[in-house]
Order: sequence, then structure tokens, then C-alpha cells
Amino acid sequence: MVKVVVIGCAGTGGPAAMMLKKLNPEVDLTLIREEENFLTRCAVPYIAVGDATVEASVKGDEMFHKAGTKLVDSKAVKIDREKKTVTTADGGTYPYDKLVLATGGVPVKPPIPGVDLEGVFTVRTSRDATNILERLKAKGDRGVVVIGAGAVGLEMATLIAKSGYRTAVVEALDHILAVSFDPDMITELEEYLESKDIELKLNTMAERIIGEEEVEGIELSDGSRIDAGMVILSVGVRANTELAIDCGLEVGKFGVKVNEYLQTSDPDIYAGGDLIEYENLITGEIMPGQIRPNAVIGGRIIAKNILGYKIKFPRLLNSFTTKLLERSVAGVGLTEKAAKKAGIDTVTGKFSTASMHSMMPEKKPYTLKLIFDRATKRVIGGQLVGESDCMVKVIDTVALAIRCGMTALDLTTFRAAGQPELSPEPSAEPISMASEAVFTELYPLP
Repeated sequence: MVKVVVIGCAGTGGPAAMMLKKLNPEVDLTLIREEENFLTRCAVPYIAVGDATVEASVKGDEMFHKAGTKLVDSKAVKIDREKKTVTTADGGTYPYDKLVLATGGVPVKPPIPGVDLEGVFTVRTSRDATNILERLKAKGDRGVVVIGAGAVGLEMATLIAKSGYRTAVVEALDHILAVSFDPDMITELEEYLESKDIELKLNTMAERIIGEEEVEGIELSDGSRIDAGMVILSVGVRANTELAIDCGLEVGKFGVKVNEYLQTSDPDIYAGGDLIEYENLITGEIMPGQIRPNAVIGGRIIAKNILGYKIKFPRLLNSFTTKLLERSVAGVGLTEKAAKKAGIDTVTGKFSTASMHSMMPEKKPYTLKLIFDRATKRVIGGQLVGESDCMVKVIDTVALAIRCGMTALDLTTFRAAGQPELSPEPSAEPISMASEAVFTELYPLP
């Protein structure tokens, strides 16, 4: 009977354990976890403002018990690759034939004065969420500053502002969501957020968090000060590579190195999720890929490969979507800026449509931008901004088109299901029409 030890129970570890037991109930499986709950991390901003609870957001242990998985609630502190054992903080030792490393990531704290003051928070765990909620109730009336204008930072900021607290966002780059969006798609969203009394301090660095024992405000690189009773850090996540380094696994710039089957430099140790570095599907560039779908897919693939399959992990496409008050955004693939940096000459098509047929009064507008590689004519990026909630499946379709290497010509004949209450009319289907916008430029008549 094969012995498998899984370290970590979030996006990669939990799905790996469940898939292993589903495919082979006889596997001797031990799941070591430092946190008690299998938490859906995207729930943290909602818990932090009281819109959701920890209890409603976690997945209980019953599914693991039912599957016959042994649970160990202690921190893994050592991996002995020669003896093939894992030691935990409580002194336990667990032998393995195959090991799954799913230790995830840890929030980045910028090296600025005051970062450890009372009232400064990161956004990662259920504990972070409940601590933010308690502080909001106690000191939120003094104002809140969020450092970082990525998806999570903006989710936190908009949810806090919606709850009635004065909110500011500080971002070192020129625009919000700058990694995933071009300025022409995001400027209107910035104006919208500011119209909702969310102060955006763009192209600005946080120099110092002010206070003696607890937060009183923040000092910025432009010389200004924002008074606040709490500061939320959302400036990224770094791979939690401590165990991997200690046991001698190969680690790169962004995380543990793995092959296409998610094996580390030790073929009996697999890794996935926020812990590893990824290869970009379009450019081949090595990069982090710290979003939950990557972790979940990785966990399932690891389980299958441990049992004898040879399934390759697909190269990275960082699809994402989020809702910011009454606006929704989604993105995948390369921006124009990122494509230029990679040496790709691009052509872009843009089309504005609505979530329903034009005759329907409940329709909501949105705009899709597609980015194509001029040389290959293939789609390499997509961006969506609007008031509709249909972003997820549209951007998922674009992601699949990128993965399948589809061209602008392919997408001009894209067939979509249509119904007046559920979709735009066929003549306003955004993927095909954004592709039609570049058709003559990419396919000129002789």
C-alpha cells in the first residue's frame, strides 16, 4: 500500500488528498496541516467586512474522515528525504513513499517603518479576516488605507467603503490592476471608484506608517499624509519555501522548481499552488501564478500522477475576475504593455455590448478588448470591464481560445448560445465582434 503524506490543506493539498482517495481508497494518506480549516481564501475580504462568516466559508473535516484520511493538526518542521519522513512540531514522525508539498505562500510586508504597528493587517487567513473585522468596528471610523491596487486590495477597499468607512488606496504603479489591464480599459473604472469616495493615490509609494504603538496614519512619497485607524497590506504573496529549502529541493526566483508533471527535483516529492513557479503559456517566461484555480488543478493532477498517470500541468494563463461595487472586471493573458516587453507586435480589437438583447430593459453594458499577435494572428489576451455579472464565462472562453491557439479568423466565426434574457443578440456577441474589428488589418485582400 502506497504511503502518501500531504503537507498543507488549502488550494493544492485539500484537492490532492480528496482526488487520491477518490481514485484509490486504499491509499494510506496522511494530511498535515497547520491551520484547522480548509478555507476558501477568496472569502477573506467578505469575512473581513461581515458579509460572510468563517463557518460558512470553510469546508469541514467530515469529507476527509469519510474518505479515511488521517489528519494531523500540527506544523510540518522537517522533511528527511533520505529516510522519507516528515516531522511535525508536536514531535510526530510520518513516513511516506510520495510526498505532496502544498505549503502555499505568505503575504509580503513592505520594508517600511511602522509595518508592525497594531492595526496593520495582511489579507490571507480567516484569522486575518476576523482581526480586520474587529478593528473595523473599533477604529474604522478613523479611516482605512489599503496598500496595493491588485484584485484583492481593491476588493478589500470597495467592500470597506461600501460598509461606510472612509477608504484610500495607495498604489506604486500608474494605474489600478496594472498587471492585468491596459490604461484604456481601466481609466473609467478609476473614475468610477473615485466617484464612490474611494481615494486613489496612484504612482505613489507608502513611505511610513505613522503611530507610536498603533496606527495613526500613513506618510506617502508625495509628501502627503492620510489619517487612518488601520492599514491593510495587499502587495503580493511570496512562496513559502522554508521546508523545501531546508530539505535541499531546487528553488527558483518565484518558488519551488517543478517539471511538467509537478515533480520537484526529488521525483518522489510533488509541489503545486502558490509554492511553485510557473511557465507562461504565451511567452515561456518564468513567473508566479498565485491564484486559486492553478492550485486546485495542480492538486488534482498531482494525485493522478502519484497513482501512475503522466498528466502534464498546462502552462500558465492567469485568468481572473472580480467585482468592485457595481462594476465587474476580468482579464487573461498578456496586456499590450506586457506583449511589447516580450517583443510581440500586437493588434487590438474592442467591442461594447450588453448582457442581454438590446430590447431588454434590464440589460447591463460591458466592453471586451482582445489582443492578437500580429505575426501569428492568434489571440493572446483579453480584458473585460463593465456593469454585467457575466464576465467569468466570457473571459473563460477567451482563455480557452488562447490555450487552443485560436486566431482572429477562428473567432470571427465563434458560435455562442443566445437568448434575449441571457445574452446579447448574435450581432453583438463580443468575442466575434472584437475579432471582426481587426479582421481586415490581419487579413487584407490582395
